[in-house]
Amino acid sequence: MGIRIDRISIDRGGPLKDDFTLEPQDLNLIYGLNETGKTYIVEAMINLLFKTGNNTPWILKRTKSQEPTVREWKPGGKILISGLGDKTTVFTSGSSKLEDFRNSGSHLPEELSRLMVVRAGDTRLSSTGDGAGDNILRTYLSGKGVLDEIEKGIPKTVRKATMENGTIDMNCAGYQEKRLTAQKDRKELEALQLEVNENASLCAVNSLESSRKEIDVQLSELEDAKKHRAFMLQEELRKLKLDLEDLSSEQDLLGLGTDISLHRAECRNLANIEEELSIAAEEEDSYIWLDKAREEYLSHSETPGNRSLINKVSLALLFFFILLTAAAGFFSRPLMIIAAAGALICLIVRIRNKPEPVSSSDELRRRKLEEEFSRRFGRELTDSATLQIEYKKMEAAHIQSESRRKSRIELKRRVEAKKASILTRLHSITGEDVPQRSWDSGMEGIRNNRKEIQNTINTIKIALSSLNIHEDSYLPDPSSVEWNKSRYLKLKDELEDVSKNLDREKHSIDNLKMEIKEATGSKARDIKELLTAMEDTIEAARYRYRDNTARILAEKSVYRAVCEFRSQENERLDEALGSDEVAAPLLKITGRYNGLRMDSNGYLHLSTSEGEEFPLSQLSTGAAEQVYITLRTGFAELTMGETAFLIFDDAFQHSDWERRENLVNHVIGLVNSGWQVFYFTMDDHLRKLFDKSGGDLGQAGYKSISLN
Repeated sequence: MGIRIDRISIDRGGPLKDDFTLEPQDLNLIYGLNETGKTYIVEAMINLLFKTGNNTPWILKRTKSQEPTVREWKPGGKILISGLGDKTTVFTSGSSKLEDFRNSGSHLPEELSRLMVVRAGDTRLSSTGDGAGDNILRTYLSGKGVLDEIEKGIPKTVRKATMENGTIDMNCAGYQEKRLTAQKDRKELEALQLEVNENASLCAVNSLESSRKEIDVQLSELEDAKKHRAFMLQEELRKLKLDLEDLSSEQDLLGLGTDISLHRAECRNLANIEEELSIAAEEEDSYIWLDKAREEYLSHSETPGNRSLINKVSLALLFFFILLTAAAGFFSRPLMIIAAAGALICLIVRIRNKPEPVSSSDELRRRKLEEEFSRRFGRELTDSATLQIEYKKMEAAHIQSESRRKSRIELKRRVEAKKASILTRLHSITGEDVPQRSWDSGMEGIRNNRKEIQNTINTIKIALSSLNIHEDSYLPDPSSVEWNKSRYLKLKDELEDVSKNLDREKHSIDNLKMEIKEATGSKARDIKELLTAMEDTIEAARYRYRDNTARILAEKSVYRAVCEFRSQENERLDEALGSDEVAAPLLKITGRYNGLRMDSNGYLHLSTSEGEEFPLSQLSTGAAEQVYITLRTGFAELTMGETAFLIFDDAFQHSDWERRENLVNHVIGLVNSGWQVFYFTMDDHLRKLFDKSGGDLGQAGYKSISLN
């Protein structure tokens, strides 16, 4: 089974307005006028299937020596191809290309895309010479490319080398230089190896290293003991911190001390109020007496002078109302009645305020009040005003005393509550009932306890810090030995002495190690590793010597074989140009030329049945394109060894109408031989020729598509 395209999907872009999808047959004609996307599809297939860019036939950007052969765009889509492996291969813009399958078992030649794609603007096989090119023809037909590739890999020094009596005579370069260098390296390394074997310092180093390892083990055990000691100190520290947390904080003690101070201040305030109330008790007694005396004195303080004044006023009003009654009797009876009533009222008042005689008992009580007043206040009671003035003064003191009594009650309540709170907190802290007289000593005891614990914590922290062990390295499990600082320091000194001796011994072999490092290129530091590296380097030098000797001999033999093959190359090239795959289609298409040969300069000449011969470079454009197409299809059959697909982009447009029919028939012959062909055209004549000839293939063999 040959290489065949199973499906084509091209995303729309450029002049292609719609996505292009094709499940191709053996012969596929894609017809489209300008700006319908025909060229876009061709170049999309080139981009998806073949490598493009520098060093390929499909140049994207213009250079000083080359014009671009395809436009610089990145079409999307995919092409499915069978025949490259067991499964269908999918080609996308980012996938591998057909050139990458040259060494995968398929018989794909070099310059693959030159054979499989034929464009009207570039039907030549080569841009040099007559359009075919000596190198291209030899690559396709004689295996020159393979020979050149083989010869290219053989150094010139090997080509010119001679072998005589087991000796290689050649320039000191390439393999010969490597060979001689390997021989020199081997001798130097073997001499260095002998020097190492005679050196006795290694034994001393081994003994000292053994002693150092033993000391290291003991130090390691002590280190573990120190880590365990650190763990135990840390645990003790943790417990002390918990004990410290159980005690009241200094802030709590300060708060409690403040409350005790406030309680004592309030007790002093309460005592002061009690004292003030005690002092004011005598005055309070005087105030109570004065309050009662005031009422009693005022009730017996109305004098005859007062009653006489009332009687005089009522007598005057009586005479007034009598006169008013007499006068009103002449002109107003209601007024007369009112005046008579007023006169009657005045008479009653006068009768009721008639002065009564003062009894001897009232007079006695009043004198006693005056005497008591004089005794209490040190002044005489002359009238009620004096009594009122003194009462007002005593009343202010009474009100102040009442306020003190209320304050005493509230302050006493607070004092009791504060005392109860302090007792409760002290009991919570100490677990005992602390009497008030022992409050200060109790607080001091708590502080001393905190201080003692804190001092112990600080001592442990210093001890823990002196161990200099990170917390992550603490060991909860005990070591096989107890931590002993003096033993640890002694071992440290011993280790220092051993290390100094070891350094001294190592210094004696440092130069030797440097020589080994320089000779071997090893980065190892251990002498044993360096010795191993030296053994390996010696063996590697021996191998390099043998390997380069074998390479020179082998490549010299290959070069002789290449030279023999080159002597037969022209003969094979003439056979390929005269083969049926090339000569038969040439006559069928051109109708005139039936043979090809290449001259000594690498140019092709076409011959006729009449014996005439014409250089390819002198043929017309149309005739030359027919020859190039014939060569492409013939070379493809010869080199690939199996059928594949061919892409023609209006490859026949320069041919005359008679030869066009021959070319179409040649394509039909290729299809019948198993080839798959895609022909893109905008030429109506070619379209009709393909429709006519392709119709004989049937629907399963021919497909025609028109682009709009």
